[in-house]
Amino acid sequence: MEQIRRQQSSNVLMTGGTGFLGSHLVRRLLGVGSRVTLLARRTETPSARDLSSRGALVVSCDLGRPNDAIDPSQQAQLAKIGRPDLMLHFAAETALHAPTLQASNVDGTQRALDLAAALDVPYFVYASSIEAQGLTSDQQGPLKEEVPCRPVSAYGRSKQAAEDLVSVWGMQPGRGALVLRIGNIYGPGSAWMLESSLMTLLGVTSFHSVWPQLRHRRFQPLYVDDLVEGVLRAVEARLTGLYNLTGDAPVSVEEYLEQLTGLLGQRDLWAARLAGLLDQSSHAPVAPDFAYLLMGEADRCHRLYDNTKLKGDIGSYGRWSLRRGLAATLRWYHEAGRLTSLLHSVRQRELQPCTSH
Repeated sequence: MEQIRRQQSSNVLMTGGTGFLGSHLVRRLLGVGSRVTLLARRTETPSARDLSSRGALVVSCDLGRPNDAIDPSQQAQLAKIGRPDLMLHFAAETALHAPTLQASNVDGTQRALDLAAALDVPYFVYASSIEAQGLTSDQQGPLKEEVPCRPVSAYGRSKQAAEDLVSVWGMQPGRGALVLRIGNIYGPGSAWMLESSLMTLLGVTSFHSVWPQLRHRRFQPLYVDDLVEGVLRAVEARLTGLYNLTGDAPVSVEEYLEQLTGLLGQRDLWAARLAGLLDQSSHAPVAPDFAYLLMGEADRCHRLYDNTKLKGDIGSYGRWSLRRGLAATLRWYHEAGRLTSLLHSVRQRELQPCTSH
């Protein structure tokens, strides 16, 4: 798609700015001098207070709820910031299957678009998901943006429907819209894949029954700082249309665990788990993030997406290797006290007496 006028954004309206992805992006925007107004469901969370202290204006509003649209007093508050240069819509319900997906991800996106139109915002950026695209096979390889969507979850279908709304909005005169299919982001602030891997390593969750299918599943982890870099470059270039925003280096689940256990110095423990030398209850559940990666058909099971279109327009945005990113995420996880908490939970579980039914 063609680029619309290229300029540095200085007045940004955003939803989802207090979440994991959004908060990293907001901090970067504030760091380069942008004015940022956040629409947030809760204005008293630690993230909202932190961003407010850094200079963001936080307005209470949940566009995912039909009765919580912008009221006149909030309209007046937003009017004081002037006409936004762009609106970033990052708010979403992320559960794979939930009764609120339509209201949050589809209807909520329409309300965000209506607000952008009411404020005469010229440029709208939607954070979609690779789940809208679906999965690929070894034979098909990484999916390009134009490949027909085959989502495997209700969440993916809701994001696909929202993409269509954004595309229609962007076709109106004087408007531009960018849809970024984002996937498998990790880093400080999110325990995605890390905690599930630790739970399996420690024997809290089971994997032996699914390991033959799980070990070869491939995905593209993208460190959160690289996500921010990609979004900011795309916004600066005023790209429009649909782009995959993913990592450059696909890994299998087995390769991911090898990297993680190497950083932890626990390769022997992991080898013992793989060999079945340590007791592991067959009744233990599969870790949530592993269950996510097990979705799909036997042959169509990989989360691999072609990002050459985006790199062709903004250049390479990836700087963090998986090893470096995992090390930084582990450090955050430990400093936040979550590793200690997890180890304590495991210890308490081991001390519980066995009961028979």
